[in-house]
Amino acid sequence: MTLQEGLDIVRWQSRFEQPVELPLQDDSECIHFSFTNLLKGKAACSFRDGRRQRRYAIDEGAGSISYGRCRHGLYHQHGEIDNITVMIRPELLAQWELKLDPLLNKALACEHCFLYGHRSGEMSATAHMLALAMDQGTSLPPAQPRSSLWLYGQSVTLVSLFLQARQDAECTCRVSHTDRQRLVRARDRLLEDLGKAPSLSELARESGLSQPKLTRGFRQLFSNSVYGVFQQMRMIQARSRLMSGEESVMRIASDLGYANASHFATAFRKQFGINPSMLKNGGRGKSLGAG
Repeated sequence: MTLQEGLDIVRWQSRFEQPVELPLQDDSECIHFSFTNLLKGKAACSFRDGRRQRRYAIDEGAGSISYGRCRHGLYHQHGEIDNITVMIRPELLAQWELKLDPLLNKALACEHCFLYGHRSGEMSATAHMLALAMDQGTSLPPAQPRSSLWLYGQSVTLVSLFLQARQDAECTCRVSHTDRQRLVRARDRLLEDLGKAPSLSELARESGLSQPKLTRGFRQLFSNSVYGVFQQMRMIQARSRLMSGEESVMRIASDLGYANASHFATAFRKQFGINPSMLKNGGRGKSLGAG
């Protein structure tokens, strides 16, 4: 969908029962800000870097920034994916006067850019709302179509959130290698059971960090509070299960630690801007690809 000259939005939905490799050729001359709302399986892309082929994993709930004039590569997928991409020409991005960090500037200048791992709750919610606005032929309840101005505004917002995530990530240089490893272990422990989060004191004790260092480290390394990381992943899993259409809202809410369905609905709506019942009743768009 073209919003203006030099600015497009693309939604990619596909499902492949067997692993596939598709050739990539980027002749758009655009910078791609791409966010994966849903991934059931595995996906990656690979590009030639000198004499070797570099492979980049695609993760659910995370985004990438890529740019390469006439760059060739391969796209790998096994399973189902739902992805939203804002494509913008460099000269238009320059007109927006957004602050780019030195690493991104350097990567864009060499025209062989692929930076990944960008994530935040607000980024996820914005990407999800854009995807819903582009739904065609689904059984979602009738709603007022989004105007091109709304789509333009949300596209600018998504790009700015990518750049903000990069600015926030600069704080990670203050985290020592040892503390970084401890924080990653703490995050893995936190997400072991999305129905019940461990207490801060328990998490700090098991990771070998003090509570202040744990909470500060989460904000520096993951750009979110301890509870925020837990809540974001809880809602991502809820959305994935709702879109499968095989479980009730109450069952999913209960599995994720909610005794009250209305509290779950409020949290879900805050994260994605839509009631879980709407997603349950047909939120998944028409899939493209082979099955």
